[in-house]
Amino acid sequence: MGIDFELVLAVFILAGLLAVNVVMFISLGKQGDERRRLIIEKASAGTFAVIVVYILFCVIEGLYHSVTKGVSVEGMNPFITLTVSSIIYLAHLLYYRRKYGD
Repeated sequence: MGIDFELVLAVFILAGLLAVNVVMFISLGKQGDERRRLIIEKASAGTFAVIVVYILFCVIEGLYHSVTKGVSVEGMNPFITLTVSSIIYLAHLLYYRRKYGD
């Protein structure tokens, strides 16, 4: 009875995704000077724009499948949406931290 490699990999990926979510919430809660607020504002605005486009794409895709194929529209998975937004936020945050030097 060996260790299932796929299960261990899935647990590590899930732990990493949860860590990214925690980092996002911690960075949003920190107070700082004007430069730090500017970095967080820019990262948040960029993430918001990307998530709005992502949700619009999902809605259009669902409407297309329901009209053309008659398939019922499935809801979005909130964990996947939160994880995608956290990863995008982290990428924006790292970019703006490097650009503005925080």
